[in-house]
Amino acid sequence: MPLLRVWATERLLLHEETDAARVRRLVDALRRDGVLRNPPVVAPLADGRAVVLDGANRVSALRVLGLPHIVVQPVAYHDPHVTLSVWRHFVAEPVPGALRAAAAAALGPLAPVRDEADAESRLAADEGVAAIVEGRGTLLVPRPNDSVAAAGVLCRLAALYHDGRPVHRIAGGSVEDLRIAYGPGALVLFRRFGKSEILALAAGGGRLPAGITRHVIPGRALRLNTPLAWLAETIDLAVKQAALDAQLRQRWQAHGVRYYAEPTFLFDE
Repeated sequence: MPLLRVWATERLLLHEETDAARVRRLVDALRRDGVLRNPPVVAPLADGRAVVLDGANRVSALRVLGLPHIVVQPVAYHDPHVTLSVWRHFVAEPVPGALRAAAAAALGPLAPVRDEADAESRLAADEGVAAIVEGRGTLLVPRPNDSVAAAGVLCRLAALYHDGRPVHRIAGGSVEDLRIAYGPGALVLFRRFGKSEILALAAGGGRLPAGITRHVIPGRALRLNTPLAWLAETIDLAVKQAALDAQLRQRWQAHGVRYYAEPTFLFDE
């Protein structure tokens, strides 16, 4: 059984920005359905707070609704089976060079590099915080000295293209293949952040743009369907935890829990 805990909503820290439009849709869906379907995944801190690894928009929506408690799935972040990687963004660009020009104007001089492979190598060596790959060449965004400042640069970069145009979150693929799949666009690469950096960033009040970090957590708990009315009750946290534990035992004994070991595609997201 996965570990599930009732947590004070105010004790959760975000490490990434939220998507305002998606939060609004989640608020509407939560009000309509009356349940929290999937618990956010968190990394507990020593001081009783926890960093949200997956579920920033859900946590933000529940805060909008004023819920004091939330069911979360705490994980041991140091466990090597909990992996952290980075997404790439393929950004629709009807006008060639538009993102390149906007980034240079907003962030200052960008350093030309040979190609995508060179950019990846330089990002791995901490020489940059991001890179833009497009038809006119590849440009490296210099990295500030600390992680909070680096996160701020990435937020300013992401804000240049999170303006309603299509942004595809991808794991790999060449620019040529992506253009065949999605049309004209530019590829944005990001520096990888370590787990300790994620925790320090969240504890220090910094945030990365949405959709950069990619956490893979074995044994995810899905479709728990926790009633919001129960989360809204102001009874003691320990009492709620005991009730949740009893409910989980009942579901387990009634064969109401199923484990899938295979990587899975969901077509109803």
